[in-house]
Amino acid sequence: MRYRKEYTYNIMWLTGLMVVLCNLFIACTNDDGEGLESDNELTMVAFTRSGNPFTVTEDYSPVGVFMVDGTNAIETQSGRFIYKTNETIWKSSIEVTPNHNYAIYGYAPADAVSAAITSESLEGATLTFSNLPSVSSQDICFVVGVQHMTEATGTKDIKLGQFAFTGVQDHNFINLQMDHIYAAVCFQMTIGTEYAQLRSIKIRKMELQTTNATATATVVLEANTINASPVQSATYTDLTGTQSSATFFDSTEGVELDATTLTEATCCFVPSLSNSLKLVTTYDVYDKKGNKVSERTATNALPNLNASRGQRVTLALTIAPTYLYQLSDDDLDNPPIKVGSGN
Repeated sequence: MRYRKEYTYNIMWLTGLMVVLCNLFIACTNDDGEGLESDNELTMVAFTRSGNPFTVTEDYSPVGVFMVDGTNAIETQSGRFIYKTNETIWKSSIEVTPNHNYAIYGYAPADAVSAAITSESLEGATLTFSNLPSVSSQDICFVVGVQHMTEATGTKDIKLGQFAFTGVQDHNFINLQMDHIYAAVCFQMTIGTEYAQLRSIKIRKMELQTTNATATATVVLEANTINASPVQSATYTDLTGTQSSATFFDSTEGVELDATTLTEATCCFVPSLSNSLKLVTTYDVYDKKGNKVSERTATNALPNLNASRGQRVTLALTIAPTYLYQLSDDDLDNPPIKVGSGN
């Protein structure tokens, strides 16, 4: 497997609008959203993320929320939006008081990381994420914009850095816009054209590894009036542990690679670890009669991805043996995975 020297930087990875029209009925009793519904429930009707638009599912449940009440003195309560599969709705435990001024800061999925809020106001806050996995198959995000509505119209543009709204008597609706806490690497895999005439390759498992297990991320948010990013800074400290591994591609049967059609898989990582990543790939080799020849696992150090938060780097990979013309060569059935400058 060879790396073509092909880096695709998508700085606006977090720009597409993804809307999920779903009723989020608030509960008055606990974070699981159980309890009686009330007219002052907070309902989320749209969830916006950058990158290629996609549908938010229960994979991002729960969404952690910090609700800042700045009417008299700053009071902050925390809660969660929980996706209820059996009801196909989201529920939250946070209640809205009419005529109070609020700001919302949040993150998802909440079970993937611990979060705290400091310096909170209607115009900004500092979010600290502890026990953040150094590498992760989950794209952990945080809120960078809130759109408040009085009816469930669903699709409205959300301004970056707009966190505050005023509660109404009943039926408070919100849209949330999210940004990435990680950088990401997308692997685009093919099999060498000539080699494909002799062997088939099925990828079964891919893991991204780094030398640290967890980190602490501190994100400083500040509201703005020019619709620019409210992220004033994002720092990563307290890198602990000796190793972290995330499985981001897993198929029992294996996915066969094609010579022209790309097979893609993406994994996230703490951007400061761009130069300490390893890829572990498990794959099966088949002859053209469909007989399994061997099972292989290869570990390769990745080049320095030089990625920043919210940036996705694309690496093009090709599996092919070193000496294709020598049919007796060992790597016909054990094609090496190499990091190189490409063809």
